Amino acid sequence: MISRRNFFTMTILMSVIFFLCMFLNNMKDFSNDYKENAFATGTAEDYPSKVNIYVPDGQRKEQKTTDETAGETAGEAPISVSRNRVACIGEEGGMPAKVVREWASYTKRDFAGYQTLASCDHGETGKELLEMLVIDSAYVDWENETETDFLLGCIKGGTHLVFATLPDVSVIRDCRQVRELLGIREVVQEETAVSGIHLYEGFLLGGEMVYQAEEKEERKWQDMELTFPWYQLTSGTKVSMKGISKEEEADPEEDPVVIWRKSFGSAYVFAVNGGYMEGMEGLGILSAMSAEMYSYELYPVVNAQNLVLAGYPGLADENREVMEEYYERPMRHLYQETVWPNVTTDLQDYEIGITCLMTPQYDYTDQNLPDPKLLSEYMKNFHEKSVEIGWSSSNVSGISMSDKLSEDQKFITEAVGGYEFASFYGADMDAEETMDALHAELLSSVRTVVRDYGEDIVSPVGYLSEHITEQRAVVDGPEYSFRRDFRARCVETALGYLNMCCDMKRLVYPRGKKDSWDKLAKEFVRNADVYGKAFQGFDRTTISQSDVRIRNFLTLDYSDSRKENQVHLQIDKVEGTVWFVFRNHGGRIRDVEGGSFVELEEGAYLIEADSKEVTILLEPSDERYYY
Repeated sequence: MISRRNFFTMTILMSVIFFLCMFLNNMKDFSNDYKENAFATGTAEDYPSKVNIYVPDGQRKEQKTTDETAGETAGEAPISVSRNRVACIGEEGGMPAKVVREWASYTKRDFAGYQTLASCDHGETGKELLEMLVIDSAYVDWENETETDFLLGCIKGGTHLVFATLPDVSVIRDCRQVRELLGIREVVQEETAVSGIHLYEGFLLGGEMVYQAEEKEERKWQDMELTFPWYQLTSGTKVSMKGISKEEEADPEEDPVVIWRKSFGSAYVFAVNGGYMEGMEGLGILSAMSAEMYSYELYPVVNAQNLVLAGYPGLADENREVMEEYYERPMRHLYQETVWPNVTTDLQDYEIGITCLMTPQYDYTDQNLPDPKLLSEYMKNFHEKSVEIGWSSSNVSGISMSDKLSEDQKFITEAVGGYEFASFYGADMDAEETMDALHAELLSSVRTVVRDYGEDIVSPVGYLSEHITEQRAVVDGPEYSFRRDFRARCVETALGYLNMCCDMKRLVYPRGKKDSWDKLAKEFVRNADVYGKAFQGFDRTTISQSDVRIRNFLTLDYSDSRKENQVHLQIDKVEGTVWFVFRNHGGRIRDVEGGSFVELEEGAYLIEADSKEVTILLEPSDERYYY
């Protein structure tokens, strides 16, 4: 039996606790200004635009001529210092040329494209020596000794050669001079099949990786190119990536090679055996090759790691029969009780930035309308966790985009009275369709667009229009494969950028059991774990935060030089903080004046530049690294 005194004491304590809980919750709600988008600061016109983008000397002159011919006035041209020059031999609109042009633009190099070696020889007459010549071998006349003599002359002059594609096997087998140029001793087989691919440590950022399916369930991940010619290399070569022989007793030293380099004194010849230089992957491969050419390499990066949940959250009770079959619960409960806890729990170790590009409903033809109160609950929760809210183009109704956005405008007005969105998910819409959508009132404050990955897409980041930036998905968040992993490592190496995009519509309108969240969550966790650990030195951002960094990255101009144990970096044309990757083959960083640094892995650092003048101070190293 409880005494009156104890009963009174317990009543007082419970009342105090109840009051405090109610007071704190009320204060929390009162201070949660969720109706204001903290990421929508200003409009797109308030940020650097396409006219501010850095253009090297050669391209700027071409652009100026084109603009004058068209009767247009180009933006004020930036003042440039002398640039390293990169050229490409191949079809003007071909994949190697597109990759090299984009890489040169990102790294602020001069670029020139030529259809043939003869035109390159003529075009480069009287100009500064080429730093790098990238070659699509299909555009070289290998029977013409003048062509091979020209390439050998480039090497003697200190120009590095990169064979984005190799000559036909018959050419390599029959021509000794071509074999010597490529560092090939002999052709073992015209075609061989391997069981996996071994990426060596120190080439791409992210460390060593073996792309081999050892377990039966891992076979679904194997989508690397596994069939190619088998060459044995000469001395003076270094292998960066190779195939793994299917024979268990085979000598690993004799395995077929994929990427290697041959040393010719002051210059290297790099070779890629297969189609690995196509698409975004080529950007990282070129950055990795460039890092091996000199005692150090310093180049700008975006420094942004994004997770995008497209079409999330769901606010209407849709596709109920399928939801019950797959999950035994309606869509809103799946999203609230399963998906969101999974996402936040799995990513908390990596503090990755999350952007939810939502759509209130997928089906605009049924009678299941979105719930305004549920939106408010989500927005409060997102605001507390610094999650960005954007808008999505997703729908399954077949209605026009303008009609969809008109309905969405009515809903958002009813739910929160108005909200400024800075980001938009354009999915697989083309550029024209996306720009038409952005004219809607609902999207008037959007300044960056996320679009799906495409096999023919070279540029992960860039401008969609004069003021709107575009960010391409690099990997599909809930799907893992070896080629996707390789692509992510390449883009991270080139740009310090990752966009892991998950289209949540497939959970509600699945194409089969493989699209259920139970299946996809496993791959999602794997992706988060792989990229979270491998690239934890880069910053986690939302889409709008990375938009600002992309604009500064595309705008900046810089120059660098080294004197003994000091590397001097001068930055121009941009205000605020920018980032660089510094890859060094001798001496660790002791300090950075005018900024700070983070070690990404051995020999690779992320430099945060807070001023126009930055000095990287290195620990004393062996003199052999200076050349």
